[in-house]
Amino acid sequence: MTIKNFNDLVFNSHANHPNGVQAKLDLGNNTEISVVSNIGEGSGLYGNVSEGTYEVAVFHNDNMIPLATYDDVLGHQTEEQLTELMANLQGDFRAQFIANLYIGRDEKNNELGLTNQA
Repeated sequence: MTIKNFNDLVFNSHANHPNGVQAKLDLGNNTEISVVSNIGEGSGLYGNVSEGTYEVAVFHNDNMIPLATYDDVLGHQTEEQLTELMANLQGDFRAQFIANLYIGRDEKNNELGLTNQA
């Protein structure tokens, strides 16, 4: 199996941000990554191509995966960070990696006295 990385992303104009770009890529196992970034003086996205930073979201079985304990997206990610995330989402321990993201979010919500909304 060939592991896809940042270089496999194909960026096109963003549908909702005139100064933004977006790439979507099927990583297999019902997992899709979406990477966006501002171009030029664009704003509204958490990254800028000229700085080499990007905002990322991941969908598994059409549900967003919580990429951080406090949010479903990660902003200001470098190409290297995205390649590492993509490898984790495709590797042998993919299922455990995704499960750990949910566990981390749930533990943080419990600490804050929040319950998960289904």
